[in-house]
Amino acid sequence: MTDFRELHGRTDFYFLRHGESEGNSSRLLQGRGDYPLSEAGRQQALRVAGWLGDKGIQCVLASPLARSAETARIVASALELPEPETREELTELDTGLFTGLAVTDIRSRYPQAWSAFQRESWEGVPGAERAADLAERAGRLWEELAARARSGRRSLLCVTHSGTMQWIIKTTFGCRAWMPVVPMGNCAVSRFSVDNRLREEPVRHYAEWSLLAYQPFPELEREDHLFLKR
Repeated sequence: MTDFRELHGRTDFYFLRHGESEGNSSRLLQGRGDYPLSEAGRQQALRVAGWLGDKGIQCVLASPLARSAETARIVASALELPEPETREELTELDTGLFTGLAVTDIRSRYPQAWSAFQRESWEGVPGAERAADLAERAGRLWEELAARARSGRRSLLCVTHSGTMQWIIKTTFGCRAWMPVVPMGNCAVSRFSVDNRLREEPVRHYAEWSLLAYQPFPELEREDHLFLKR
């Protein structure tokens, strides 16, 4: 686990779930399936860029999947920042057998796998990415983000996905199990803040999820939380 005590001063790490995609609007489990944003998703991205406008974002990293990459480009352009950098660590988890299917189709085609999913979350789905692998790549991401903070980046934005975001959160607590989980809608914002400024002796260390799956525009939120059901 990344040792955030090694960072100096204050750093804010922002995380944004992508806007609504065509897969979301069709109620599909997308996983690594590559779906573009819907028009509603583009409008969400523009609106959340306005909310992020005074947060001092210095750079944007994004999943290479279209729904995340397009969200990141819209936000970066609105904030007059350089083109987002893509990182495989931010891509969505592989949903294996369920990829590209709606829940009704999964229940009828793969009842045994569906039953296993209810008991074991994604650990029970054939071909799905395992928790240990998700935790490992979330750890790699945190190491890169910490290195960027040490080099002077004090406010960073990562655009990612709801499944991967669970593990970005979990690794800061040392959690290695799927449950509990954090529901998050499209364009939900989370912020992990580290504050190691000299306030007292010995040096004060403080880190918190000061925002977690915050929806700046709740009227835009959809119920899209299959990742979170057992």
